[in-house]
Amino acid sequence: MRAKILFALFIFFCLPVYADVDGLMAQAKNEMDKDNYKEAIILLNEAERNAKQNNLMGIYIDHGICSRQTGDYDGAIKYYKKALKLSPKMVDIYYNIGLAYYYKQSFKKCVEYLNKCIELSPDYTEAYGALAMCYRDNGRVSDAIATVKKAININPGYAGGYNILGNCYEDMSLHDDAIAMYNKAIAAKPDYVSAYYNMGVVYDETGRYKPAIASYQQALKFNRYDPQINYNTGVSYMHSKDYNNAQDYFQMAIKLDPTMQQAYDNLELCMEKTGDNADAEKWDKIRKEKFGK
Repeated sequence: MRAKILFALFIFFCLPVYADVDGLMAQAKNEMDKDNYKEAIILLNEAERNAKQNNLMGIYIDHGICSRQTGDYDGAIKYYKKALKLSPKMVDIYYNIGLAYYYKQSFKKCVEYLNKCIELSPDYTEAYGALAMCYRDNGRVSDAIATVKKAININPGYAGGYNILGNCYEDMSLHDDAIAMYNKAIAAKPDYVSAYYNMGVVYDETGRYKPAIASYQQALKFNRYDPQINYNTGVSYMHSKDYNNAQDYFQMAIKLDPTMQQAYDNLELCMEKTGDNADAEKWDKIRKEKFGK
């Protein structure tokens, strides 16, 4: 099971009054570099109110990026379209609007803007990849495969393309073909967490727990604090009846995401399997206090 983890951080602060638009934009960039997108938006709003024409493009683009990063896809589309009016041939804007529509699951609009991007720039590898993801999520797996193969033909080192192709093959239950594609993705990008994770899922779902654990542990080398990867590693250990190691990963998953109820359930089960009944009872009490059952 693949999971998307969404989070929001709300921070309120008083914004000093600035007349320097360039300074505001620089401060916004600094906040963006630190992933402080909500703070950057406040600065960009102030910059937009005082901006001259030559500043607007940069403000609109940065506003679109920040809005998308905070999950405000309508806001992202609004600002990217403002940028598009200033530069109607800029292919990156079509790509970013297409992505925003993809995250909104507005697949028809996503296809429209990504195809326009490709029309303006036929070698835009990432646009083919995003279009393939859109097709796949809309149930058009064969179209997704054909599209992502175009991207790989343009750029044989496109790691994301192999990862998408692996996902498509897994959708078709072509497990070994999927694993082959994930391996190609990793060969192109050795720190590709998503490819290691996806490969672990395939191995786990087909009962190959040892390589599943190895794949998840590779993913954890590059993203140790991802609760889902820790949880999946625990599941593979549990399936292989290594309950002691499974407990370690379930406890880490709970530490990283205390709302992950399945991790509590599986942790208790593993403790019962190893005869740690007192600890199982303790965690059962914690689970009931947290989830009410």
